[in-house]
Amino acid sequence: MGRATYAASHIFVTRDDSGKKRLNTSYFLGVLSSVAIHSADRPYWARSPSAPFNDFGSTIGNDAGINLLHEFGPGIRQMVKGHTPRFVFKIEQRITHDQNLKEVVSSPAR
Repeated sequence: MGRATYAASHIFVTRDDSGKKRLNTSYFLGVLSSVAIHSADRPYWARSPSAPFNDFGSTIGNDAGINLLHEFGPGIRQMVKGHTPRFVFKIEQRITHDQNLKEVVSSPAR
């Protein structure tokens, strides 16, 4: 659980020049300004009071999810690749074999 917590909370906490942990205010100001611009771009009759809060929360949730994907993505890919069906594995081998042949044929002779 430590890796997941660190990856998800990394958007909230950052380190300053001295190495101390600080609130990531630049991130929050960027998200808030993005949400403000997005809600100001809507026509007045389509604005709702809860929309900016929803946008703010979903942006933070998406960014935390992307951090989790970056943290655990390589392990998930490796686990999934080991469970590839045989016919998909054969197709992948054929494609990489054909690409290697094209590279050898297209490379200039020395």
